[in-house]
Amino acid sequence: MNNEKINHTDNGYDVVCTHSGQKRPYGDTFREFTIKTDKPENEVKDYCTESVYKCNLTTDEYLADERAGVKDFGDHFRSNYKFRKVRDGEYSYVVTQPSTH
Repeated sequence: MNNEKINHTDNGYDVVCTHSGQKRPYGDTFREFTIKTDKPENEVKDYCTESVYKCNLTTDEYLADERAGVKDFGDHFRSNYKFRKVRDGEYSYVVTQPSTH
């Protein structure tokens, strides 16, 4: 994926990419999305992690692994996500890709 903002409407989901890229030199890459829909929260989360930007490791799981000690250096560079309900019908989905620079 390049640094274009990807916005789309699909099967009842209105997805707006609010940020795509690094926030500082040599920093992590962030893909930030706002999703509006009337679908149940668990369906929205599944849609985000499978169709908006594929990612299956939560940030909490990633940080727990980091605190426990990285077993393989490559594990440090795994993408991870945060998903949260902002208000009824609106969700935030953020994927972080640790910097490799």
